[in-house]
Amino acid sequence: MKRLTLLLCLLLTLTACTSPCQADGSDHSHHPPTAGNVVEHEPEGYCGNTITTVRYDPMGKAGEGWERSFWGGTSVELTDFLRWLDYSGDVCRCIPEYYIKTEFSNSEYGINLSESYVRFDGKQCQLTDEQVRWLQTMMKEISSDSMNDLCALPTAEQRPVFK
Repeated sequence: MKRLTLLLCLLLTLTACTSPCQADGSDHSHHPPTAGNVVEHEPEGYCGNTITTVRYDPMGKAGEGWERSFWGGTSVELTDFLRWLDYSGDVCRCIPEYYIKTEFSNSEYGINLSESYVRFDGKQCQLTDEQVRWLQTMMKEISSDSMNDLCALPTAEQRPVFK
């Protein structure tokens, strides 16, 4: 079993994005759009107790990952942002750094801030520079131990979202 795990890790490492990479194997680089990556939608109301779980899973950096579940304004903002991105682009081989699960989907979102994209249900959306900066700030806040303004669930009450 250990050999199989080691082989899988090696395979993932060898196929992981070292940028440039492309879904068809050709070279490419990620270029953030300047605008226009949000689908038109009617404003929706959310309950403040919408639970979101964020997992940071840095490839090749064992022990540096974390997972946080929370509700409140940050959960609502992040959920609304992710729901309305235009997921119409092809998926490349780059590995997400963050995985986000919200109450509004059965699938998780994969985010790679280094390569400026969000992935969802087999499609991908390139992020603008402004969106990347906003997500970087949000991920920093979520990862902090203080969890100010996040209404973090106490560890004992967090239910496992990622399986």
